[in-house]
This record gives sequence, structure tokens and C-alpha cells, in this order.
Amino acid sequence: MDELPDEKDFAVIEELKKNSHLSEQKLAKKTGIPMTTVHNRVRKLREAGIIEAYTIRLNYAKIGRPVVAYVQLKCVQGADQRDLLLQIAKIPHVQEAAMVTGEFDLIFKARVESMEELNKIVVQGLRKQKNVGETRTMISYETIEKL
Repeated sequence: MDELPDEKDFAVIEELKKNSHLSEQKLAKKTGIPMTTVHNRVRKLREAGIIEAYTIRLNYAKIGRPVVAYVQLKCVQGADQRDLLLQIAKIPHVQEAAMVTGEFDLIFKARVESMEELNKIVVQGLRKQKNVGETRTMISYETIEKL
């Protein structure tokens, strides 16, 4: 796939984001695109690396991870930000980690079972590292994940 995805590709992608378990027949019905076309487009999207994986969406409250926290982090002068980013990404229950612009250097999202677990990650873990200067933690009251 040398060109960017078009309307039909995005229609297929949106339906797969809602339910990656849909058959090509159901995808065709939901998008109004012929099944053969859906098959070819999904194959091309996979081959081009646009669709990297099929996954699931969890109900985190039901698996004991109801607390969503966003943690901003400043590195000390001279710290290897990328190395710290990679370390954070390996922490259990960290869902996303990013190097960002602005006042803070890194931000990550974690889903934890309790404030005690978050305390272990941030206060007892990250803040004790010599390359971490400051953290700011925000707890989400409610989270809506876009499909």
C-alpha cells in the first residue's frame, strides 16, 4: 500500500477498532463495502503495517484496576530521557509512556488497583531514582476510551 488509507479503509479500520473479532462478512455488512473488497483492504492494511495487531478492550474495574493515573515527570539535568522512558514503559500496569514538550519531560498513564499501588510506583520507585527531579500525579475521576 503506497498511498494513504482512503474513506473505505478508514471505515474498515473504525469497525475493527470497535470489534477486532468481526468476520469479513460482518465488516462488509457494517461498512457497506463488498466482502472481497474488505478482504483485500484488510490484507493490504496488514501488509503495509497500518494494522499492527488485533487486541481486546478490558473492563479494568472488573479486573481490579479501577484507578487511572497520569504522571508527569521532570528529569534532572543531563539525564537520559529516552532510557527513563523505556524503564517506565516496563513498569507493570503502565499503559502508555511518552516523551513530551513543555514543563515536564515525560508523561505516563497507569491503571492500578489502589492509591497504595500508585504510591509504590511513583513515591517509592520513581522519585528515589537519581535521574528523576519532580513528579506531578493526576487521578482521573472518569475515563472514556475512544474506540
